[in-house]
Amino acid sequence: MKRWFRLLGQAALLVITWAVILEIGLRMQQHFGPLYDLEMARINLNWESDVVNHQPTSENQNLCIYGDSTGFSYKKSYDANGIRIIDDTALLADCRNPASVLFLGDSFMEGYDDQNTLPYHVAKYFKTERGVCLKTYNAGFTSYSPAIFVPQAKKLLPIVRPDYIVVDVDETDLYDDFARYRKLIVRNERGQNVGVKVSPIGHECSVGLMEAREHPLYLMRFVAKAWMSLVHMPAGIKKYRSDELVLFSYSQDHGAGLEQKYSEALSSFRQNLQELADVLKDYAGDGSRVLFIFHPHLEHLKPDAEGRVWSDLVSSTVQKMCIANNFLFFNATATLKQRFGSHPENFYWRQGDMHFSFKGLEEYSAAVAAFMAASMIKPKD
Repeated sequence: MKRWFRLLGQAALLVITWAVILEIGLRMQQHFGPLYDLEMARINLNWESDVVNHQPTSENQNLCIYGDSTGFSYKKSYDANGIRIIDDTALLADCRNPASVLFLGDSFMEGYDDQNTLPYHVAKYFKTERGVCLKTYNAGFTSYSPAIFVPQAKKLLPIVRPDYIVVDVDETDLYDDFARYRKLIVRNERGQNVGVKVSPIGHECSVGLMEAREHPLYLMRFVAKAWMSLVHMPAGIKKYRSDELVLFSYSQDHGAGLEQKYSEALSSFRQNLQELADVLKDYAGDGSRVLFIFHPHLEHLKPDAEGRVWSDLVSSTVQKMCIANNFLFFNATATLKQRFGSHPENFYWRQGDMHFSFKGLEEYSAAVAAFMAASMIKPKD
């Protein structure tokens, strides 16, 4: 009997010893890294919105289910309306009456630090190449899509009063509109989109991490956070998010009858695009003041092993909407295919990240700016 007590005591001592070692190790990695954040100090519910689903906070974004993998750290600031605050003093120097442009989009529009965004590059192009001053308003934010652009535009247009509007719609937006936001759209008695409610997935994740950081021991926090990430959230995503559409499945599909195959998702996407078009037309009056732009993903430019690139299902849908509403439309795919040459992967972030690198973003912005200069904003205006 004494032998069993001795073995149990030794086992308990071993467990306690390893727990202490792990606790010290987790605290050290937090102090010197962290490699795995267990403070979670920036997690809160300030990102939640029942108008635009998720919104930027005043400085650093701290969203639970949306991240960025840009490979470097930087700070971003936003005003109360979700518009980037940047130092554009140099771009507006000696400008008496600059034309104003409101940019809507997702992370591709949001960009990186102040001088590595599409709006900044566009304004710089007009200043240096055309001698025209632009006051740009960057309202792009991670995972925004036409469903969110509708209430966002209704809110911003009376405040910003832009002379021109540029909307970036890309391959992810068909999925976002249908899988992320379709069931969260709030409509008034006339059926109009007046807001996109906060996602329960993100809410549960943020609350769970906020609860995890309340544990006094880092080892307990580690277990709680790992459980949230590996068990609870996958179950929550399965519960709340439709699996009827897989991201980029429509892009990779080369079968016949894509319009019919993805008819339900396209119907939702088209409805949001047209509702956005109605809001923009009501404000702008002249369709030439509104430009929709589309940028390619790497897979649009680099053929797969079978020599195929992604389809134009999304871009053609946006183009048809623009034609129907007399808006300008610019698909940058052909231009960037030529500019990027035989190694387009060099203009995107590391493998697994769909975003442009700094150089890729600069090239895309130059292509957009050149189109705007030729078709939208001219010196005589």
